[in-house]
Amino acid sequence: MIRHHYNDLTIEVIDEPTYKAASADNNFNYEKHYFGDGATEYPTSRHGVKMYRDDQIIDSCILIGSGGATGVHPNSSLVDNDRLVICCCDTVFSLSLPDLELRWKTKADPATCFEIYRLQDDYITHGEIEIARIDGEGNIKWRFGGSDIFVSFDNDDAFKLNTDHIALTDFYKIQYKINFDGTVIWRSNKPG
Repeated sequence: MIRHHYNDLTIEVIDEPTYKAASADNNFNYEKHYFGDGATEYPTSRHGVKMYRDDQIIDSCILIGSGGATGVHPNSSLVDNDRLVICCCDTVFSLSLPDLELRWKTKADPATCFEIYRLQDDYITHGEIEIARIDGEGNIKWRFGGSDIFVSFDNDDAFKLNTDHIALTDFYKIQYKINFDGTVIWRSNKPG
């Protein structure tokens, strides 16, 4: 579970792996349901959002995604002014605050979106296959893919957002530096 704060409200983002829409067996029934493409037929991950004021739930929603599974962690969601932006499977969802209405949803990676960061007036997503820059209305400005997936199993940073570039390492250990326009400014010629 991750907690965010917005004015006098507390927002909890919770992994809900066993939640089933329209089931009486859920531990908690969410007020609103938002689905990524294909998620009504093939749900993979479910992330619940509960909005609290003075320890009382005042609203809730659940995001149900399809594609590669995701979890809830510190960089999988963020509060940006009057919106909550969350990665769930291959999709980024933008919810208005405080009413948790869906503003937009964008399929940001062909497989999975791991992380989302604020960059100027936009967002940068670290996906399994691509890095993407998304504007505040959910439009993809650019995508960048490497020779393989941006995942590491040996504690290397597959993705790092720096002050003047993004540093990436793909599964083959090929390293990249891209600028904030998605252009390669440096690439290693052979695996790490």
